[in-house]
Amino acid sequence: MRAASHFRCPHMLSRLSPFVLRSGFVVALVVIFTLAMIPQPVVPMVVAFQDKLHHCAAFAVLMLMGWAGWPSRSLRVAGGLVLYGLLIEVAQDQFTTNRVGEPMDWLADSVGIAIGLGLIRLLAVRRPEGN
Repeated sequence: MRAASHFRCPHMLSRLSPFVLRSGFVVALVVIFTLAMIPQPVVPMVVAFQDKLHHCAAFAVLMLMGWAGWPSRSLRVAGGLVLYGLLIEVAQDQFTTNRVGEPMDWLADSVGIAIGLGLIRLLAVRRPEGN
């Protein structure tokens, strides 16, 4: 089986310009970093691992957004997102007084990225030969 980088976005996303897709991804990165650095809002706890589910979902969505912007570079996007998750945890630990960097959050981020890569494999349309 070919790597996920050999897949392209579904037809609907291919209608958007690469600039729009990439800009949306960058904006999402900035928004998530900002939210990670501000004081935590009071969120009603539904399950004990709710925070990890949030991390996982956010990074799965980021992976899909990054793939939409750079469909031939999904593995590079994934690697960059793993480092981005680490950056957030280090920044929370070193530069905030109200947040703590947690290795398990970084693991949840990485699981979300892996889920995103799995979804790419399930949802992607193979590129026609010659493209």
